[in-house]
Amino acid sequence: MKKLILIQNDYPGTGKSTLALCFHRYLQQYGVSHQLLSLTEEDSPAPAGSTPLDASTLTPNKFFAHVDASPLTILDVGTGLGEFFNKFYHGTEMDQILQEAGIALSVVLPVTADRESFDSVTEAAEVFSDNAEYLIAHLVTSCYDEDDKVWDSSYAARVMDMFEAVELHIPEITFHLELSTERLSLDSALQDGNAEERLGKEYVKWHRRVMGQVDSARQYLFGDAFRPTMVPKPVKPVRKARAAKMAA
Repeated sequence: MKKLILIQNDYPGTGKSTLALCFHRYLQQYGVSHQLLSLTEEDSPAPAGSTPLDASTLTPNKFFAHVDASPLTILDVGTGLGEFFNKFYHGTEMDQILQEAGIALSVVLPVTADRESFDSVTEAAEVFSDNAEYLIAHLVTSCYDEDDKVWDSSYAARVMDMFEAVELHIPEITFHLELSTERLSLDSALQDGNAEERLGKEYVKWHRRVMGQVDSARQYLFGDAFRPTMVPKPVKPVRKARAAKMAA
């Protein structure tokens, strides 16, 4: 069965594009056939590494053709377009179209410790209901305990419990200085094959933890569409690599 992974939240700064690229990077490591799409507004640039879908010209046929073209599709819905896509999905009866085509839907909702970021969670539950599986991706801003308390006491959390949603925790970034020094954004670093060397051990630790989180939900996220063709290469120890350079 084919799989569509929808990533959306209209609250800014929840890490939608970063999460989409993390999934993309994970699948690349295993050689899994997939595509990364981004729903954008007219003339707005799509995140690097993705194929843009212009919301102003989106039709059911065009959308289905894109999704049906790959066994596994990741769709990053741009900030401010979540409500648009919800109406598009509901108004075109896309749930029936996808079901008839044998395409399963997973809705990934990244949130922060800010309660306003939970609004998109309850809205998504109303739109997609039991036609989808749900995953909550927590963008950790302080510590797990504090963020979890805010989420666990929310109405959105109770709604997601009803749908047996899986949760991931995306660790806080601790290598801002290294990104600045190398003139990289996090998104561009995730697409840089030499990011481990350029950004050092803090990036390596963060990347390993994120990939571990994705791996823990692999079956739930990707299902039967996860068909690896290769084994990931182990990450080289940063210190040894740098020492070798110095010796040279």
